[in-house]
Amino acid sequence: MMLIAKSETNEYVNLAEKEKEIIEGLKKKKWFCPGCEEEVIIKNGTIMCSHFAHKNKCDCHIFSENESKEHLNGKKIIAESCRKFGVPYEIEAFLPELNQRPDVLINKQIAIEFQCSPLKIERFKERTENYQRHGYQVIWLLGKKLHLKNKPSSLQKQFLYLSQNIGFYVWELEVIEKKLRILYFLNNTPLGEIRQQKEWLLLEESLLNLLSYPQKSRDTSVYEMCSEVNFFKQKGIWNHQLNQKQKNIMELQDYFYSKGLNVRELPCVYFFPSYQSLILAEKEFILRHLVFAYLEREQRVTKHDLYHYVNYEISNYLSLDYSLIGRKQLIKYHVSVYLCFLKQSRVIGLEENQYVFKKNELDISNFEKEFLGIPLKYVMINK
Repeated sequence: MMLIAKSETNEYVNLAEKEKEIIEGLKKKKWFCPGCEEEVIIKNGTIMCSHFAHKNKCDCHIFSENESKEHLNGKKIIAESCRKFGVPYEIEAFLPELNQRPDVLINKQIAIEFQCSPLKIERFKERTENYQRHGYQVIWLLGKKLHLKNKPSSLQKQFLYLSQNIGFYVWELEVIEKKLRILYFLNNTPLGEIRQQKEWLLLEESLLNLLSYPQKSRDTSVYEMCSEVNFFKQKGIWNHQLNQKQKNIMELQDYFYSKGLNVRELPCVYFFPSYQSLILAEKEFILRHLVFAYLEREQRVTKHDLYHYVNYEISNYLSLDYSLIGRKQLIKYHVSVYLCFLKQSRVIGLEENQYVFKKNELDISNFEKEFLGIPLKYVMINK
């Protein structure tokens, strides 16, 4: 199913721009699929939005016959928004150098992909990295089946973006309400997930302006967390998971065993900040251990040397293969947050552009509360 097709004279028509009465008149002409060149027919009913479909069953590698009502309507809404606010766009534009057809192409450089159903992670990466290699920015909008509700799946994590202003975020599209939503400042805590969200009516604001929100946002939201409560809550979660021999905690336990440590008795310096990113979750403690152990061993290091060491070592324990963020950005974000905590807690100092290990031990009884704010800043308040 598709919204565009071409005539026998290579005249293209976009059904998203036509009224139903005009579309009825277009049925008199012959139309052909821009992908496989096979004949297509117009379906102009009341259940699905008006669209083209292949006249005969064929193996078209560009357009799928299984496209959902949500997907068709979503593309139409995006096109309507662009048209209303004068944003240059092409719907289902074929990019021959990629052999891909984004749902909507904005300004000839922003590929909008509206993903309504699960797909293989390998396919997602292939499509995303193909856009990136050819200089396109790709924006994935998630349909209802992929909306972020509880703990994200491995696939949902792939759709996360990272901004210095709002942290980890994801885009969602509500077709029925014609709304674009951004979930941001996404983090895990022992007491559950924290997040912020904003949403806009797509026919009231320019899509191009909305997509710039992560770079332009001046949100100053602040979360307050009780250090002691989170500390003991995390201990309790781990004890339960170890007793149940759950895979994620057993992998974490294996790592710390190899370092002569036990998850049940980890020093509190690894517990804070008492939130973890959705990307790494509990495996963020591995990264923190790598950072702390390196600082303790070397005593004085540059940020460059620290990043280089973590980047090299982390490959043995974690996969950081996220096409929309990138390995370098992921490591720098997680290391920077942890360094901020260590500096605030006077475990390390900063002298002549080098981090200096101070050998100060942490005691949970000395901490009162934590503040995590946007832009991402970490502060622990001592009693």
